[in-house]
Amino acid sequence: MIHIALYAVIITALFFFVLNTIYLFILAIAIFSINKKKRLQFPFDTQQAFRYRLLPPVTIILPAYNEEKTIVQSVRSLLSIRYPEYELIVVNDGSKDKTLELLKKVFNLKKTDYVFRKSIETEEVRDIYISDSFKSLIVIDKKNGGKADALNSGINVSKYPYFCAIDADTVLGEDALVKLIHPFIDDPERTIAVGGVVKAANGCQFHHGRLLDESLPRNLLVLLQMIEYARSFFMGRIGLAAINSLLIISGAFGLFKKDEVIKVKGYKKRSLGEDMMLVMKLHKHKRKEKKKYRITFVPDTVSWTEMPSKLRILKKQRVRWQMGLLESIFDNIDMFFNPKYGIIGIFSVPFYFFSEVIPPFLELLSYIAIIFGLVYRLLPISYIYYFITVTWIYSIANSLIAILLEHYILSSSPRFKHIAIKFISSFIENFFYRQLNIFYKIVGVFKYIAKKREWGEMERQGFNKGSKK
Repeated sequence: MIHIALYAVIITALFFFVLNTIYLFILAIAIFSINKKKRLQFPFDTQQAFRYRLLPPVTIILPAYNEEKTIVQSVRSLLSIRYPEYELIVVNDGSKDKTLELLKKVFNLKKTDYVFRKSIETEEVRDIYISDSFKSLIVIDKKNGGKADALNSGINVSKYPYFCAIDADTVLGEDALVKLIHPFIDDPERTIAVGGVVKAANGCQFHHGRLLDESLPRNLLVLLQMIEYARSFFMGRIGLAAINSLLIISGAFGLFKKDEVIKVKGYKKRSLGEDMMLVMKLHKHKRKEKKKYRITFVPDTVSWTEMPSKLRILKKQRVRWQMGLLESIFDNIDMFFNPKYGIIGIFSVPFYFFSEVIPPFLELLSYIAIIFGLVYRLLPISYIYYFITVTWIYSIANSLIAILLEHYILSSSPRFKHIAIKFISSFIENFFYRQLNIFYKIVGVFKYIAKKREWGEMERQGFNKGSKK
């Protein structure tokens, strides 16, 4: 029995040492990429770009299902963004509440015989409305088909070559679209998708869709998610994008070349991880075409979204994320360790599997072995120290560097108090939030195996977008 406990702890410690070392390597790539970008970046005159219409037109697609609490503020916010030419398409995906009625009333919508090409198969589109007050606003009313289907409907109706997919509770930074379009301008032939940073809107103050004050949330659960997001965006995605191996562009904020998305038949309908699934389809298609391409990430463009502030909502979200991850990987299992797909097959797909699916089970096994070993005095205390060092302390170090990178990239000057709170939160994260995520991921794996497809609808708590608090 002592050997089982020892082996469990040793194997897990070794696994996390290797995993966290890979994360550290990705972090080094991220830092190198950031410094290179700052060194080579040429000045971009936004005023000139606006004056001479140098920026290509963009379609913003906003899927909405039962969003009556926030839909008006969201649309008003998006209609006031700073970009020379864009259209906003709101897709009412068979809402059962007053989402459509509010849109009709507030934005003076009129039904129209809008002609569009159905490039991607979707659920029935009942009606299309155009606003008399805002000529750039189009509202699609369709039969419920899920978020992916709603996005596909928006793609069909859109008239511009690029589309930005966002969530109903997302607020874009003032120059978010301007910065997000840069990679398409710099390298229009190869760039097919670009992701941006998503931060917590909880606790922030907004006025007419613009950020007034980015305060830290008082809710500990949201604060811990902020640390997690900082690691993901300012360490993982920058590094992976630098080697063109990014597999996820957040569904809350991403920009795509429309004709490339149509080639892969859009988002997978009823998918639990439609954002990752689309990016993997794009990688797969371009690798088969044997054409040079890039799917990249812009770390200095920000959007804000509401993060779960209650455990039951967080559980729904994280279980769905894990199921969506597994769905994306196993739908593309032929890419796994397949050199035909280059770095995506050899590294990216296996990395996401071994960093997101395997660790929860190994760590849970180690916790059980440690408790059993301590109770029956079968496990030397030194082994526990090793385990904590390579799992928790290594992870904390990565979190602290990611937090510093966030402020460096965004050129923000936070109060010392805010930095201190984030640093302390990086330590607290390991004492209950980490274990919560282990549980949620394991539940997600078993639900995926049992084929229990649950969307886990996000329940909005609401944050003020329209007026100053």
